Amino acid sequence: MKTVTGPFRRFRRLMVSNVYLLDGGPGDRWLIDSGHWSERWQLLSELRATGLRPSELTGVLLTHRHSDHAGNAAYLQREHGVKVLCHRADAAVLDGSAPRFRLGLKGNPLERALGAFENAFPARLRVDRALEHGDTVAGLAVHLLPGHTEGSVFFLHESTGCLLTGDTLLTARPPLTLFGAVMPAYDAFSIDTRGAHDALDAFHAQGWRYEHVLAGHGSPMVGDARRRVIAGLERERRRG
Repeated sequence: MKTVTGPFRRFRRLMVSNVYLLDGGPGDRWLIDSGHWSERWQLLSELRATGLRPSELTGVLLTHRHSDHAGNAAYLQREHGVKVLCHRADAAVLDGSAPRFRLGLKGNPLERALGAFENAFPARLRVDRALEHGDTVAGLAVHLLPGHTEGSVFFLHESTGCLLTGDTLLTARPPLTLFGAVMPAYDAFSIDTRGAHDALDAFHAQGWRYEHVLAGHGSPMVGDARRRVIAGLERERRRG
């Protein structure tokens, strides 16, 4: 566990994807994403290190529905009474009321295999509250940026300038995310890559300000993040 900035801590023992704790004090403690079900022990270990029981969490806020981010949400909800929130469009896929877009059709063999694994073992649950674009929860403004999934969102914590981006904006290069890089939503794992990239461009064109990026994969980018992200995205475009 490591404090990133302000009230945000990153659970560092989880390797598949990032989980952050937003700690506003008793009654205001939220997980941003819940990690993959294969890393449940690591998630619980990190919670114990904070001195928290799972039941003391106020809720889980999902950046999107993929199992590496939502994989422990149903467990926390079922076993510990933790409320789960995500955007309405992804909530409908999670509870089965909307069709699930299948992955594994694009990319190299490893990427296709990871997509097929997601298809075989998706996260499933009925969320406690479906969020809409423009909502505010836990001091976080909800921004819908569809394309990676139907209901992928950014959570913007305006008071600290922290932007939690899920997989719509990454700070490491997929699929193994071993190397740092500013990356938009990755094609092999996105339902509408062009739409995700356009949504990211529109978010910046609207002038939203942020100082720090807490991405779903990759190390946190602390300080001057907006300028660094825009420059990194331009480098990636030139790279082709």
